[in-house]
Amino acid sequence: MENTDDTILSSEEVESLLESLYENQGEAEHVDIIEEEGSRVKYYDFKRPNTVSREKKRSLYKLYEATAHQISREISNYLRTTIQVNLNSIEELSFEIFKNTCSELMLINTISLAPLHGYGCIAMDMGVCFSIVEKAFGGSGKTQNEIRKLTDTEIAILDNIMELITDKFAGSWKLYDDMKWRSSDSTMEPRYLNFVSDAEVVLLIAFTVNLEHSFGELKLCLPVSRMDKILGKLINNNTLNTKTGDSTKESTESLEKLVQNIKVVVAGVLDETNIPVRDIANLKVGDVLKLDSNITNNLKVSVEGTKKFYGRLGLYNSKKSIQITGTIKDGR
Repeated sequence: MENTDDTILSSEEVESLLESLYENQGEAEHVDIIEEEGSRVKYYDFKRPNTVSREKKRSLYKLYEATAHQISREISNYLRTTIQVNLNSIEELSFEIFKNTCSELMLINTISLAPLHGYGCIAMDMGVCFSIVEKAFGGSGKTQNEIRKLTDTEIAILDNIMELITDKFAGSWKLYDDMKWRSSDSTMEPRYLNFVSDAEVVLLIAFTVNLEHSFGELKLCLPVSRMDKILGKLINNNTLNTKTGDSTKESTESLEKLVQNIKVVVAGVLDETNIPVRDIANLKVGDVLKLDSNITNNLKVSVEGTKKFYGRLGLYNSKKSIQITGTIKDGR
């Protein structure tokens, strides 16, 4: 009969084997990939490819930072509250990984990239969606503990917001092409997205959305193969500016063109006064509020909440109008 004592490992031998196993695993995990100088073999990550040059990404950062500011202003005006949208990151990855990075439930609008061929998508966190809906109904905008699918009424409200965001994303390319992006479909489950194959390389542009009581992400997903043409215009325009030596002048002109069509809120303020809350509660039709200024004083005209001009109230073509009479230098 065979002696089994020789086949049983001692505790010291078992520990030694385990230590050697861990050491081998550590070496395998930390193997550095070294590209020899002059070698034609290059390291390529199929899960996170790098097909967009650094120059193009820098230009995209500038482009979408300005777009984020415009979206902040438009949604804030729509909801009559303060919402801050900031550019977070721009990266390339496969479409499959993009879907895996999305939450189980998100509001996702598939958009037609006309005049370019193909489709992209805009995705928004459910927490942000619920906060926007509550704010639209006059609530505080607090997030819900339970994440669920949206109702038809909630989707109808959010469709207006998504249409606004789509217009701003398309308008950001105005200097390079006339984009006519439009929503074509919507879903709440990322796993059912199939406007490109899972292996397709996409450009993921991520934004953070800050409301008073909530925080979440807004994502723009664009197939790189569909954006090659417009990305080429982006880098060619920047290269031309560098070669001519008039980059400062060209940048200024481009910025002026970009901001010329941006709409701002201009308001004429009759006057301001302090009133006790009890008087406000008792106000009714026919009551008269006495203001602090004289009838002959000029109005103050504000631009985006900042007082900029003095003005005189009047009529122009049978409509109320304000004639600018001076400039407020200190903004007070």
